[in-house]
Amino acid sequence: MNLKERFMRRLEGKEVDMTPVGSTTTYGIMELMKACGAERPLADTDPVAMTELALAGHNIAGFEWVKAMGWDITPMSEVLGCVLGEPKIDLQYYIKEHPFAESLDGLECPSDLLERGRFPAYKENFRLLKEKVGDEMVVFGESEGPWTCACNLVGTEQFMKWTLKKKQQENIPKVLDVTKEAMIQIINFAFDCGADYYCIAEPSSGPALMSPKTWAKFVQPLLTELVSKVKGPLVLHICANTDMIIPMMCETGVAGISIEEKADMKKAAEVAHEKGVRVFGNVATATTLFMGTPEACYQEAIASLENGTDFLTPGCGVAPNSPLENVQQIKKARDDFFK
Repeated sequence: MNLKERFMRRLEGKEVDMTPVGSTTTYGIMELMKACGAERPLADTDPVAMTELALAGHNIAGFEWVKAMGWDITPMSEVLGCVLGEPKIDLQYYIKEHPFAESLDGLECPSDLLERGRFPAYKENFRLLKEKVGDEMVVFGESEGPWTCACNLVGTEQFMKWTLKKKQQENIPKVLDVTKEAMIQIINFAFDCGADYYCIAEPSSGPALMSPKTWAKFVQPLLTELVSKVKGPLVLHICANTDMIIPMMCETGVAGISIEEKADMKKAAEVAHEKGVRVFGNVATATTLFMGTPEACYQEAIASLENGTDFLTPGCGVAPNSPLENVQQIKKARDDFFK
């Protein structure tokens, strides 16, 4: 079987010869950019540079599927009104201003959403990637999810306070109705462009910011409805220790969940597999891949395999200054594990 067949069979819960290895989040690594000649900030906006960096993840880092749609999780927030900070080679786009912190007046999903921001560049990026890899490798899209986008629009602290105060909870659907509509359009745009799956990054919905009870009340129904209205499989990524919400993440209907090293991979895999969901993870990005030795990266990858990961990946987006040699240990560990 080729790389795409192996990936899709594993995502469907079928047996494969070995665990696929790659990244389901961002991998704008400086050494990788310099090696392929496609550096940020050009690789954030130019579809050719974007494509070259995506392919370098396979050709140089050893990943077995490739990413479309750039190297940050702000594109939906941008087209809905957020002001972004300028990227540098070692800094991705980030939220600089929250346009609806004072008032929700004017908040809407624009009719020309997909003609704004970087989405025209993403369309060409998908075309170029599909032209390069054909049916040999999976191509995926990724962005922030509807909850994180809502936090970006209003301000995370304020949006979280609304979840705790009954009088202000009526504001929440006013924002989420907009971000949900935009998210559905964006995900289906990606599938129309040839994506094989889509990763929703929801760092602002992690247990560090809200209780499982609050997650069940607000985030779970939001994502469950989203899953029902898109054209292909979704993977849900949430940062930090997600042990307490793993069952609910799986019950949204997503095909896969992506977890960090703070979560218990063995327990997550057990829960997910019972619910027919696959698990991506979970070599530590902030510590091991960024500051650890190659041997530590290798051993952590082996541990993820032993604990049942379905897709061996970094636990989150790889930091720009991470040594490329560390990242390459992920595939080396997988190859040795299955010898």
